[in-house]
Amino acid sequence: MTKKQFRHDFLRGLGSALIALKESDDPKRYREIVIYGCLHNTTYDQQCEPHRNWYLYEAITLLDEVKSIEQLVIEKFIRMKRDTWLFDQLTALLYQFAVNGSSDARKALYQQYNVMLAELSRKRKFTAMCPRRDMFDWICVWLTSLHGKRAFEKIVENISEVLLPKNVDFFFDEWFYVNSVNKFGEDYVTNYLEKRAETLPAVRVYYEKAKEQNKRWDRNTEQAIPTLEQVLAEAAKGKYRGRGLAIHFVRRANLDEVEKLAKIAMDETDEQVKVELLYAFRRWGDFNFPETFLLKLSQSKNDELRLIAIGIMGKAPTDKTREFALSLIRHGTDVENGIALLSKNLRRKDEALLYEVVKSIPVDRNGNSNWHSVFRDARAGIEKMRGQPQTDILEYLYRETLCSFCREGDVRLMHKKKVLSKAILQECRFDANDDLAEFAKQVMMKSEK
Repeated sequence: MTKKQFRHDFLRGLGSALIALKESDDPKRYREIVIYGCLHNTTYDQQCEPHRNWYLYEAITLLDEVKSIEQLVIEKFIRMKRDTWLFDQLTALLYQFAVNGSSDARKALYQQYNVMLAELSRKRKFTAMCPRRDMFDWICVWLTSLHGKRAFEKIVENISEVLLPKNVDFFFDEWFYVNSVNKFGEDYVTNYLEKRAETLPAVRVYYEKAKEQNKRWDRNTEQAIPTLEQVLAEAAKGKYRGRGLAIHFVRRANLDEVEKLAKIAMDETDEQVKVELLYAFRRWGDFNFPETFLLKLSQSKNDELRLIAIGIMGKAPTDKTREFALSLIRHGTDVENGIALLSKNLRRKDEALLYEVVKSIPVDRNGNSNWHSVFRDARAGIEKMRGQPQTDILEYLYRETLCSFCREGDVRLMHKKKVLSKAILQECRFDANDDLAEFAKQVMMKSEK
């Protein structure tokens, strides 16, 4: 595998990169790329996608440079000040070193925990966005993964004694709390806090905050159905004001009331109010808008109205909407939304065009194109289309997406459509996405029986 191809695959988390390292006569030729992947966050959406710590650690071990790369990770981990997501990756990777026996990694994690605990205790101003608090939270989460209940108990006592007296609302982190409940069980966490609160007043503050949090989660927050008058009044207040209430209305109001809202929205002359009222109908609301109205609205100079019209048309595609989608693609006037609409009504004869136009959308990490939604729409279209795909579109999506969740969806669809090759299945066993790796292993086990 060339260095260019290895970089392409490794930074996406593809199993093909680990296979290349395993099979290479000279794996160190990829050393700088592996180090780059360890010291930079190349996950597309780290908030939602699985951590890559085991994947990165496996690559490091295949290079046979565990100690030297571990030292680079530790140095960057200690220096990191504000990049929360990269800090999370470095913390997760140090956890991986630690569970594999590294005392240096354990020392670095606890050293930084103590430094940040002291730093936060000196903080005088508290704002909703605080990278250092979030980074401290990640260390706490990974230490409880490393040292279990013992770490949880120590962290709760430290937070209770040092941080909560300064600002309980700011320093009580519900993510650390719920993560601990998921790890150790609600009974253990509740019993520990209740018992410890009896002897340590500081923990009682934490315990009371936890109970308050539990009540918020358990409370029935179902809102009453808004009236049509309330929806109209809110929409008249300006941009983004009415759409939330309109969504709640069309999802729960009776059909007659929803129809009234739809007709008022169609007759509305103020474009912004029209947007607020129609927005909910992109996904919800049982009302069949006239096709002529939607086609006219789809050519509006108002981008929001145009996108809303395309969304509504996609709910119940017809031959006319399919032809309209094809015209958007062929004329290049709105390719991405053309793909979205065509995918709702994809026919076998459209697949080759879809494949070609999807390949024309640049895939980048800087938000310069809507490749992510394009890829999802294309996969959804192939899934709805009967029979097997006649092109390599699913393999293209699998190899080019930056999102490991989407990659998993592509592979599952290839398996469902019976076009999943043994080569791709082998790669997936080593994918950075744990769920995809497990799926591949299960498929291979069943095929061997």
